[in-house]
Amino acid sequence: MYAREVDGQVLDFGVSGLLWNDNVLMYDRQSESLWSQVKRESVAGPRTGAWLRVLPSTVTTWEKWRRRHPDTHVLTTETGHRRDYSEDPYEEYYRSKRSLFSVFRGGPGEEAKELVAGVELEGEAVAVPLDQLRASGRVALPVGGETLTLSMDPNTDSLSARGKDGRTVVPVVTYWMVWKSLYPDTLRVEPPH
Repeated sequence: MYAREVDGQVLDFGVSGLLWNDNVLMYDRQSESLWSQVKRESVAGPRTGAWLRVLPSTVTTWEKWRRRHPDTHVLTTETGHRRDYSEDPYEEYYRSKRSLFSVFRGGPGEEAKELVAGVELEGEAVAVPLDQLRASGRVALPVGGETLTLSMDPNTDSLSARGKDGRTVVPVVTYWMVWKSLYPDTLRVEPPH
């Protein structure tokens, strides 16, 4: 999740419907620049090279969220539109091992649609399979000339990456094919079992 303010202006974003490196591009309505969700950077248009500030977020289950935040209010599904919000239109895509358009060619043990936690620092990128990180809880990542410790809290599914000096880096959760496409020289780190 990102802050919408860029250079002092609050932007309105939409889904472009365009793919870039196996990932849907966003666009801002003010300049119609295209933005990479994973890189959080404008990749085409007047704002090319501009960055979005990362906001804290997590992908978790409703059960875990509700346990930690029992007073949460949920928006109504009564929107005035016919869409059935009880079903996810992408559910079959999530479960499938195949992507729609990827040119990904993985190595042994690599699945294109495996979720990874990726970190990019000082021009270097690393990725950790999310299921393995969830099982181990933490792993040391050699990236950008330092070692970051990537941790996953099993109670909230929240991720954090910290250096020895307390520096924090926000990990990105995405499919391995998307991360590898954007960062082809990524070091894939397998946590100890």
